[in-house]
Amino acid sequence: MSTSHTEDAGAGNGRADIGDPLEVTGRTCVEFAGLLRRRGLDIGPEQTTAFYSALHQLDRPGLRDIYWAGRVVLVNQRHLYPVYDSAFVEFFGPPTVDDHGLPPLPQPAKPTSTVEREADNSGTPSPRVAELEEKADEARLVPSEVQLLKTKSFALMSADERRKVAALIRRLNPELPRRRGRRRKPAATGPHLDVRGLLRAALPTDGEPMRLPRRRVPPRERPLTLVIDVSGSMGPYALALLRFGHAMLHAGHHVEVFTCGVHLTRVTESLRRAGVDAALRRIGSEVDDWDGGTMLGSSMRDLVDRFGAHSAVRGALVVICSDGLDRDDPLVLGEAMRRLARRAHRVVWLNPLKGDARYQPLARGMAAALPHIDAFLPGHNLVSFEAMCRALAARRTAA
Repeated sequence: MSTSHTEDAGAGNGRADIGDPLEVTGRTCVEFAGLLRRRGLDIGPEQTTAFYSALHQLDRPGLRDIYWAGRVVLVNQRHLYPVYDSAFVEFFGPPTVDDHGLPPLPQPAKPTSTVEREADNSGTPSPRVAELEEKADEARLVPSEVQLLKTKSFALMSADERRKVAALIRRLNPELPRRRGRRRKPAATGPHLDVRGLLRAALPTDGEPMRLPRRRVPPRERPLTLVIDVSGSMGPYALALLRFGHAMLHAGHHVEVFTCGVHLTRVTESLRRAGVDAALRRIGSEVDDWDGGTMLGSSMRDLVDRFGAHSAVRGALVVICSDGLDRDDPLVLGEAMRRLARRAHRVVWLNPLKGDARYQPLARGMAAALPHIDAFLPGHNLVSFEAMCRALAARRTAA
């Protein structure tokens, strides 16, 4: 290994501990990608840029982080893993410890790292690796593949396709409508005089005001509330909308998320977790009626009774995702939806069954709810999620 490689990678004498943070520069990424190209890997500028971006999403990456980021982003065929492992050790130097590090050479395909052992036992990689894989999928997606994934039903997707769609869901960031706020705030211009600011600013000038500070009431973004049916027929669609809720929460929007099956469960705090996979696992342990029956009318009545005066309902954008196959009395659902529509700014209903052109809302529960809905949309794929975003951002028209 050359001296320049060692200096750029921060590996010192060519040997680095797995957890030691390394300073990775753009030159390091370019030279490492060049070495892989010389070993026969097809790596273009896009993959090199994605590798550099992935590393800088991490806080002080160690040798293990660099290894997994490179393998996820730069290697697209399993039989090339041994070539990548050999080039990685040559470029960055072998690690001083291997209990939780790189697969040992000359048998790099044998899973000995903690991440790979977990994947073999449970089929689920660690949160850090899953996050890197999602970022890599987002960088690799080409327009034709994006279009195919957008139109494919969530229920028909493989695990690999769902991971790629998760990256596309994170791109959805609708511009939610705003409403008049309640509190006045200092501003450059405004209809109200800032008396407190005026007195404070006049202290250095012996009480003589030099300017007249103003206050105004800035608009606030309307809150978004997701009510997600988690009955047996809704599993794939519920997971996709939970991912959307997680993305909106972490984009800084005011979001409340509820699941409904046999009863209503608030899962907003679980979705505040940094990693979406950890959040979904937490929700899976909290929601005891997942894949159960549907008591939609009782759940919606509970939502209005408990949160009718809360910002989760009053003046909010409410999105309900359900197929409408309710075991409750349809009159209960109809009355709950009537009360909800009076309090909410807009009610959008996503029904995955509506993705079929032959669908008719003949189920009693769906028919009872339909008169109180502002937008009735399919919810079976990413295209329908984009339509939902447009419906949320649209101006409300008078009936």
